[in-house]
Amino acid sequence: MRTSGRLLVGSLVITFAGGLGQNALAAEAIMLRAGEATGPNAIFAFEKAKPHRIVVRTTQVGVAGSRIEVFVDKAKAPAFRHLFAAGECKFGDSGSKCEVIVPASDPAYAAILAQFKHGRVARVTVDDAGVMKMDQTASLKGFTRSLR
Repeated sequence: MRTSGRLLVGSLVITFAGGLGQNALAAEAIMLRAGEATGPNAIFAFEKAKPHRIVVRTTQVGVAGSRIEVFVDKAKAPAFRHLFAAGECKFGDSGSKCEVIVPASDPAYAAILAQFKHGRVARVTVDDAGVMKMDQTASLKGFTRSLR
């Protein structure tokens, strides 16, 4: 039971967000979530509307100075690595929330998109001053198909 629960928690959720009922994220986006729905997680929103960009959000994990890294498959270098600045993180009733926007003009945008399209598994880690706060492995199955 514990193993199946862990796989469920670590699963990557691919959803489509339409314009109605959504916040100002985008008119249409592909959402990828690593982590628990009601607990610590990281969401990657690939916006289809122009200008293209990726919005990376963490919930209940990450503070200013935290590092997020995303490795795809067995790559030695991360597809994405970012150190959160003070202006990117906020605290509320539900804990910390951090957000960073990766515009299409940033080389990281192409790297993330290419590796997510061709990869099978993504490993998302967030650590605060070297202390691991989140480490989730999730499937990328269906991501390429959802981009069409």
